[in-house]
Amino acid sequence: MDFKKLYKIIKKNFKFLLIFTGIIIILVEAFFVWQSRGYNVSLALSVYSKVSQPSQAYQFDDYLSVKAADAFSDTVSQWVQSPEVINAVYQRAGVSPVKSLFSGVIKAQKMAPQYVAAEFMVSESGDGAKIAKILVSVLQEKTELANKYSGNAVFTVVGGEPIVSKNQANFILYGVLALICGGILGISIALLKEDDNWN
Repeated sequence: MDFKKLYKIIKKNFKFLLIFTGIIIILVEAFFVWQSRGYNVSLALSVYSKVSQPSQAYQFDDYLSVKAADAFSDTVSQWVQSPEVINAVYQRAGVSPVKSLFSGVIKAQKMAPQYVAAEFMVSESGDGAKIAKILVSVLQEKTELANKYSGNAVFTVVGGEPIVSKNQANFILYGVLALICGGILGISIALLKEDDNWN
């Protein structure tokens, strides 16, 4: 690579690079300002199971209950993110959902055999506990319905205390990354424009 020619191209297109990189930085910062609006809510969901009719080999009942709760946790995780549950929760709460660009309205992940973590965003801090309570209520309703067809196992979903925190973005870090990416992309565009100079 001829660095002298590269330097000349950068010098020739310096104004373009400056403007282009500045636009990238502004767009990135504006995006993260938009993303950092409102509050983030984390909710722990615990799934329990017990054998409704103890078997003759009762010493294995506890083990089977844990295994059943483990499997049912996957179902709960899917419920949390389903349109049916999300619509029911926000309609009962009378609150408009806040959707993140990188995930759905409510994100859920199974963290352990009997533990599901749910996360969602709210515009007002007071809405966090309200939505969390209704979410647990909806899940309990679906669980009660599932228990009618679950055979020998009875499941229970219990919600913990929701943790509400103000969304905060690291604007300095994002600005530096935008500067680097914008600079590299801008130089690449300048090189394409001056491609004849590389013959």
